[in-house]
Amino acid sequence: MAVLERLTELEHEPARALAAEYMQEADILLGRLPRSVARHYRREVELRVIDALNGGRNASAETVARALDLVGPPGHYLPSEIAAQAARLAARSLNPRRVVEALRYGAMSGPGTAAAVSVLGLLYAAAVFAVIAGIARLISPDAAGIYQLANGAYVLGLGGNYADARDVLGILFVPLSWAVGAGLYTALTQLLPVLIGQRSRKR
Repeated sequence: MAVLERLTELEHEPARALAAEYMQEADILLGRLPRSVARHYRREVELRVIDALNGGRNASAETVARALDLVGPPGHYLPSEIAAQAARLAARSLNPRRVVEALRYGAMSGPGTAAAVSVLGLLYAAAVFAVIAGIARLISPDAAGIYQLANGAYVLGLGGNYADARDVLGILFVPLSWAVGAGLYTALTQLLPVLIGQRSRKR
């Protein structure tokens, strides 16, 4: 039996038509991704179908239909696999671009993951804010700091709003705010495979 390497090599036209329709569903989903990423996952989908067909070129339309039922619609597995892979790459590299990709793909993989991504986005914003606050304090002593009010309460002051309060940390606010921002960013990114990948697979 000749080994099937591409679905376009199926010998029977009705079988090729079924396979082409299935791949078109995958192409619609992959159309939102960069071209190189889309090509990779398109090939993964094709190989999944070929494996289900046991690589036979002469598979009938009925055999192809059964294989496609076994694999399942692309929308049931493809978005979650893309999100999980992106989350793993982000966790390994700590690259901000990878993090953005993981959040974007996670948001596309289902309502539950999209909600988790919204929360993660707010936490990442807090990490960025901490770093920016440290930079601002380095530029101007009144830009940001931790202050103690007259009533004993501690607050984060920005833009000199608490000029009459006691500056608790002084210049130490700069490295501490950077450490908080970097630590939060690192922790969130290391948790991405759990927060996005596992949630996506539960769809």
